[in-house]
Amino acid sequence: MSSPQEFVLPPKYTFTPGMTLMSETSWERLKKLAEQAQNRDPDAHGLYIYNDFLGYAILDLVDSTLSSIHTLVVKKKWLDAFYAIVALTHFMHMNAEWPQVDDGDRVDLTNQAYSALVVKTLHSLAAADLLNEATLPDLEGVLKTIADWAEAMDGLVGGPYGVVAKGYGKKLFGTRTAEEYKRIKEAQDKAYERYVASLSVAEREERGDLTPEERKAMLQDEDEEDEEEGGGVWFDGASAGDVNFKDDSFKITPVWKAYKECIANSPSGPVRGACTWDLSEWSVAEKKQFSISNY
Repeated sequence: MSSPQEFVLPPKYTFTPGMTLMSETSWERLKKLAEQAQNRDPDAHGLYIYNDFLGYAILDLVDSTLSSIHTLVVKKKWLDAFYAIVALTHFMHMNAEWPQVDDGDRVDLTNQAYSALVVKTLHSLAAADLLNEATLPDLEGVLKTIADWAEAMDGLVGGPYGVVAKGYGKKLFGTRTAEEYKRIKEAQDKAYERYVASLSVAEREERGDLTPEERKAMLQDEDEEDEEEGGGVWFDGASAGDVNFKDDSFKITPVWKAYKECIANSPSGPVRGACTWDLSEWSVAEKKQFSISNY
């Protein structure tokens, strides 16, 4: 039996190599997206094609994931939509090239599509009494990740969905004390250590898990960041009522229509080279003209 301060990894959940608690469903989605992104990275293939190649290649993956989330939302499969949103949000944090592409309107509409799907899913989970840590053990971390992405987009096209995410943070976790957060962090770190210890050497090497020294350094960095920010929590300044914040980007039907029209009028593949974003599918001859060794 676990002690009150011991964190036990929930069924169908895992830790990522970066110590993030995540559902196995989200993790598998994220790994697949990361692999696809690697196959589209010109640097990884020793190529230079054009400046925005990687940005648009990543945007294509974002588009396909948003479409799958939209299908789940239409079918009211809220948990599945949530798992997909988790994977996409982490993926966008890892691959932030797409907001820098030269088509600002497309970036804006893509962000709005994400906004509408995120807010609809959060509200629907709440209405179904599923927006809680009993159902979604990684919930607070996910809400923070969504809010962080909203802040990252704020300097570009904006992220009003971050207001809603922080509102849910305040509503659901606003009574937690600094001491409770410290205990939670320490308990999860120990759980991660136990999880990594349960893996074989080959599994650890394949995953690239953090060493004890790296974990300690990461936690120290997080503590220092918290101190620099005044020791507050991620939803500081929010109120529980912010879950009801309104924005036009939350209206799925018109937002999705405008987003799909934009995609329909955009190139579906690279403007130079082969007709696929996946560089692993390019022939030797197709790659040769873009080899960095040519420069």
